[in-house]
This record gives sequence, C-alpha cells and structure tokens, in this order.
Amino acid sequence: MRTMKEELLWLCEWRDPYYEGSATLAVWIEQYNESYLHSALGYNTPNQQEEVYNLTMRTLLEIAC
Repeated sequence: MRTMKEELLWLCEWRDPYYEGSATLAVWIEQYNESYLHSALGYNTPNQQEEVYNLTMRTLLEIAC
C-alpha cells in the first residue's frame, strides 16, 4: 500500500475539492481501516486492532473493579 497522497490525492482532480475530495477521502479512510493489514499491528487491520484494544481495556477495568 502506498500513501494516501500517492493513492488518492495525486491521482484525482475534483471540480469541488471540498465536497468531492472530502467524500472520496472518507471512503478511502474507511477502506483503509477495514482492509489494510499493518505489520506493526501484528498483521491486523486498524479496526481489528481497535477491537482488541477495547476488549483488553474492558477486561482490565473489570479486573480492577
């Protein structure tokens, strides 16, 4: 995977960068968070890693109480 600039911003020319650009960026971010596997996250997606983090924090809070 390349950077957002390489995959999105440099490739697109929008008539209305604010409206079209923000909508396209929102879709790109959603796809990135759902499908991009990060080696730094143990080859999990950002969404998967967030779920693991939330479960871990919930468990730690339950243990502490």
